[in-house]
Amino acid sequence: MPADPNEPCARDGCTFLPELVMIANMALPAMYCGAGCADFVWLERTLAGAPVTEDTFLAWVGMRKLRDALDARQEPAEIGPLVGS
Repeated sequence: MPADPNEPCARDGCTFLPELVMIANMALPAMYCGAGCADFVWLERTLAGAPVTEDTFLAWVGMRKLRDALDARQEPAEIGPLVGS
């Protein structure tokens, strides 16, 4: 977790503030602004450890499109760009 809740989301390129999560009745900042960025980073790390094949190349192309969709959001919870609307 970031020490400062004013630090941006930990996903490279995301400028939103991290979401707050309740732990022991205290609102603490998470590392990411939401599940979209957290899942993206998990997928990115998984692909980075995968063997280089045509399928992983195509997955990286898809990840680039997903990164662009995440970057196009106006709010951290906005899903419009993620579903194409």
